[in-house]
Amino acid sequence: MRRGTKTDRRMWTAIVIAMLLLAVVLAGCSDGNQEAGREASTADTANTDDGTAGNETNTANAEEEPPRRGSITSSIYDRGLVPKEEGTITDNRWTKWINENGPTDVKFEAIPRWDSKTKFNVMFASKSAPDVIFEYDKAYRDQLVTQKQIQPIDELIEQYSTTYKSLLDKYPEIRKITTREDGKMYEFAHVTPTGPNHRLYIRVDWLEQLGLETPKTSDELLETALAFANQDPDGNGADDTYGINLSFIGGMVVDYMFGDVFTIYEKIPWHVEDGRLVHAWERTHQAFSYMKELYDGGAVDKGFLADSQGEKAKQDWLNGKLGIYGGSGMSTSDIEAFYQNNPDSDFTVIPLPEGPNGAFSPAIGNPVQMTAVINSAAKDPEAAMRFIDFMADPDTIQTLQYGVEGETYQLVDGCPQIIDQERWQQEVSYTGDFRMLANRDPEAKKCPLIEPTPEQVKNRELQDLAQQYYVSEERPVPYLMMPELMPALPSDMQLVVTNAFKTILDNFQKSVVSGSSYTPDQAMEESMAAWERAGGAKIDAWYETWYNENKDTAFLVKDLYKFAPPAP
Repeated sequence: MRRGTKTDRRMWTAIVIAMLLLAVVLAGCSDGNQEAGREASTADTANTDDGTAGNETNTANAEEEPPRRGSITSSIYDRGLVPKEEGTITDNRWTKWINENGPTDVKFEAIPRWDSKTKFNVMFASKSAPDVIFEYDKAYRDQLVTQKQIQPIDELIEQYSTTYKSLLDKYPEIRKITTREDGKMYEFAHVTPTGPNHRLYIRVDWLEQLGLETPKTSDELLETALAFANQDPDGNGADDTYGINLSFIGGMVVDYMFGDVFTIYEKIPWHVEDGRLVHAWERTHQAFSYMKELYDGGAVDKGFLADSQGEKAKQDWLNGKLGIYGGSGMSTSDIEAFYQNNPDSDFTVIPLPEGPNGAFSPAIGNPVQMTAVINSAAKDPEAAMRFIDFMADPDTIQTLQYGVEGETYQLVDGCPQIIDQERWQQEVSYTGDFRMLANRDPEAKKCPLIEPTPEQVKNRELQDLAQQYYVSEERPVPYLMMPELMPALPSDMQLVVTNAFKTILDNFQKSVVSGSSYTPDQAMEESMAAWERAGGAKIDAWYETWYNENKDTAFLVKDLYKFAPPAP
């Protein structure tokens, strides 16, 4: 074979040298890219005071920019609770904190708590209603949905939410409750453990003084109430005690004892019987007949109808003039006042005595409550959704409830404990309506009391007893479903219901206080006639149809107990 020439050898030598040089260049480039990758990775995870880490690195590997900061308006209830030194409900340390720490610039609009609908209506009419509206009244929210004043939120949640979306995943019942007939959600809700709203208290020392047992039936409760009113249980020789209250919650508790829900605030006169929804005329008659027996026997304050908010009844209880008290939860200050006014006395909570229709419980709280909506005219729905998420965040809620850690509270075994009660009262106590999206996990542990006062120990004892007695499927509340979750009637039917129910309640209340001149039998007869004249049969039929079509999917009473905390 012919050997290569000198020229050929020089050519191949040049090629080899070029290939070696190329390899060196490629190796250098490879090392450089690996180093750049390590720098970018380090910059992505580094924390700097000004948050600019990674700005000088490869932009392809930089973190995404945070969402743009929007600007919205939001309503806030004004109850007149903000101390003068703190400012106003729309301009205080917490509105500033929300703007400094939240994802959105927020201008708060004050809404009078007890006249919110009037204020909102004026604002909608003038096209100045807030972007985010917090409102407890379901009937009013129903009206806003019907008028298309608020917008569906399904897509907003899917695109922009993290906190609220995770809540929906954890509690699918929220979708069940908030999805409307058109298949869309319009309201944001919060979750709390199912717990008692109302309680039935009794004087233990009065039972002992008269040699009586704790009443377990409605007949025994009647006998006990009459004895408390007429047999001088406090031993002072004066005829100055009442057996039981019928004002406000007291009347509601008695009504519930008969499996009826027809009170001044809650009117759901239907119950399920043999699988059918029926109007509870007989139960209403039984309940008010019982109230008349208490009234005629002198067991109740003759002026109870004028005590619309139950304030006099509460004072009678605290002052030692009332033996059986239907009320809400007692504060530690109430308990302290009771024992100061009644030394060497005692009281407790008892189960609702069994009536002729079974064993029931007084009102319990709705564990899934809708509280917020977004205005259809909101110019920045994304910012509104991010604000909702921030206000539902557990860290936000803890700050708005307890204040600043180390200043007004400290964590003890993971539980917030107030360390400066006066400062908390001044700076934090007015924030309740900023927490209308607060969630409490029903499975969460109950925090222990740290160095409790005797009143705090008693309060916890009453809470535990009420939870045990009243949150029980064996003694259900007599609702068909939570009052605020009842389906919205067509507007023409709603007016009929409002007017007819007022007439019926007036009739039955009149029968309680009128002696023999007007009886519950007469009230029943006239009320059924008034209901018929008003077109009540159509309303009964509407609810019966709704129940038959939705009983397998609606959030009924049985669903409440899914949110009950575990037994201690």
